[in-house]
Amino acid sequence: MPVKPKALTHDKVLFDAVLARAASFNPDVRRGSMFGSPAIYVGRRMAICVYGAELGLRVPETLARKTIEDGRATPFQPYGKAPMREWIVLGGGPTALETSDNLLQAALTFAEKNNAR
Repeated sequence: MPVKPKALTHDKVLFDAVLARAASFNPDVRRGSMFGSPAIYVGRRMAICVYGAELGLRVPETLARKTIEDGRATPFQPYGKAPMREWIVLGGGPTALETSDNLLQAALTFAEKNNAR
């Protein structure tokens, strides 16, 4: 009988911290999930998720590329899938929040703007 892969455990402390930080920027954020990961939405669009112990952020493609090139993030590849062009991963757990306000705000703004589509 094949062995089922162990389910990924998502960092609840990190999610609670990023949710509080996101709500301080935009009080209209809401909880949700994507890829089985806890997520933060603005309207119908997801902006941020916690994947394991990392933050996944959906930002404009040019910002994603620049942030990866600058070494501040890596491509988001949930469950080993291909990199997603508008998604980045911030490692470092809760300490990543201390230096990432501009990226969190960019993700929330991008989600808000994409609700109009």
